[in-house]
Amino acid sequence: MIASEYDIIFAGGGTVACIIAGRLLTADPSLKILVVESGQHSRDRQCHYQPFRFIQNLHPSSTTVTFNVGKPSPSLGDRPFIVHCGRSLGGGSTVNFMVYVRGAASDYDDWAKLENEGWSTADLLPLMKKAETFTVAPDLPTHGYSGPTKISTGGCNRFAFAQQFLDVAKEYDPKTPQVLDNNDLSTSHAYSPWYKYIDPKTGRRSDAATNYLYPNADNPNLHILVAKRVKRVIVENGRAVGVEYLDDVISCPAGTTEVSIARASKLVVICGGAFGSPTILERSGIGSRAILEEKGVPVVMDLPGVGENYQDHYGVFQTYHASNDTVTLNPLWRGDVDAYNVSLKQWESDGKGPIASNGIDALLKIRPTPKELESMGPEFSARWESFFKNSPDKPVAAIVPLAGALGDPSAMPPGEIISSGFYIFYPDSVGSVHISSGEDANAPPDFYPGCLSGPSDLPLFSMLYKKTRELIRRLPCFRGEVVSDHPEFPEDSAAACKKTEGPVPINASDIVYTPDDDKAIAEYIRKKVQSTWHSLGTCAMKPRDQGGVVDARLNVYGVKSLKVADLSIAPENVGTNTYSTALVIGEKAATLIAQDLGIKLNERSNL
Repeated sequence: MIASEYDIIFAGGGTVACIIAGRLLTADPSLKILVVESGQHSRDRQCHYQPFRFIQNLHPSSTTVTFNVGKPSPSLGDRPFIVHCGRSLGGGSTVNFMVYVRGAASDYDDWAKLENEGWSTADLLPLMKKAETFTVAPDLPTHGYSGPTKISTGGCNRFAFAQQFLDVAKEYDPKTPQVLDNNDLSTSHAYSPWYKYIDPKTGRRSDAATNYLYPNADNPNLHILVAKRVKRVIVENGRAVGVEYLDDVISCPAGTTEVSIARASKLVVICGGAFGSPTILERSGIGSRAILEEKGVPVVMDLPGVGENYQDHYGVFQTYHASNDTVTLNPLWRGDVDAYNVSLKQWESDGKGPIASNGIDALLKIRPTPKELESMGPEFSARWESFFKNSPDKPVAAIVPLAGALGDPSAMPPGEIISSGFYIFYPDSVGSVHISSGEDANAPPDFYPGCLSGPSDLPLFSMLYKKTRELIRRLPCFRGEVVSDHPEFPEDSAAACKKTEGPVPINASDIVYTPDDDKAIAEYIRKKVQSTWHSLGTCAMKPRDQGGVVDARLNVYGVKSLKVADLSIAPENVGTNTYSTALVIGEKAATLIAQDLGIKLNERSNL
């Protein structure tokens, strides 16, 4: 085993690790830093930097994500539940849908109430602004204009499909406002154009590795190991002093099980995400005594909260037939060589065109109307009263139109296809992530997703299906539902799905669903609901006696010189696509670590 010496070791090279390492090295280039990442480099790989290719990272053969398979559960019809997580330098920021959504101000204020001083929205807003360059509109008070991360409309004019969605909403849903920006930390019920983590000049994905870490790649004090998996943190006399690592079996299939050691003189920072961080801790002897003893791991610190509090945002996507003149990303997603070559010339010339788009150009954040609230019954009403009612900045869900078929192109029927989806921001459901082996670092986790285990989630999904369908079937391009991708309604039902010649009128009556129809929708949700890949919470930042794993400075309870910094530290859920939360966690963690080490970070936003 070869021992190496560093100042700081990052166990995991995801979004937050890239931000911290980049900020620290810019402030003090003499720091000797090691980043150990299970995936491969993301630089110069088309699947990462060409925006339209985001969908390729979800393919079953992909090696850029980890497929975490959850235990079957009765709430999902005993089917396995798969959650994808980024597996590359830069983590989720290199494979996500690039959609820009930020949480509610009350989300972070709720974190601060759990004895987390310095984590309120007032504390974090300067860091949110520091992280971004918002190119959409100037001088908005909650946005930043000189940060590493670029936010734009993308390199493609808004697809007509999305504009139809917004236009129809003005007539069909006139009481819901349409705004320039529903990501101002307070707007919870409004339609808006949907912005993206895409550099408007280059037309490339704006990810954390590109923006924070790779600019320091020429520094000889930065060492990056890819295709390596951290087995455990080495703890001596109550202090983290290094890590053991070995080959990752997916990134390095011909690798060995030989373990190497790297030592850290100042700090070990675990950045493995909601799946990686708790399992690294448990293999290190830090976690629930009962779980550790069952897996044969010597107990270093009894922390029962490790691996608990798993949360996500759950969603359902469906497809529709569209008129033949509807412009979508389908030609590129199907691999049409001629379409790609035409788009490539434009993209290489000016960073514009379909290659620089994700096909997602409109967003509805929603809180239910009184009628919708009544329709969801007592299960959701209780959740509304206890959680949402007194937090008016929290949306319950998002509804999304997508210019293309979100799924296997070969499985789609002939003709143009569009998609829609809806996902809920604060599920009532909670799961867990633990080790399945105390020795094998490549063993999949013991993962219980918990999806639909909370009583309020299913009625919310049913309402969202109905609302989404009413919006889509009024679009000028609508030509009917793809029947196989919708509930199996009785043939004689008014809700039955079918191909059509055109949309229904704007003022058409809403579909009236029978009890049998509602049962079909519930069954459909159980079969179709999936992760939206926003896993968090498994190393929660809250008091130890409340199941906490780290304190407000991200220190692991009971172990010196060991921190966790990634989405796993979120103590409660956030109403956002979670890249925005990972960015602020990274900026906050960089500030905390710089303070601990007596390093003054640059005041400038950009590196």
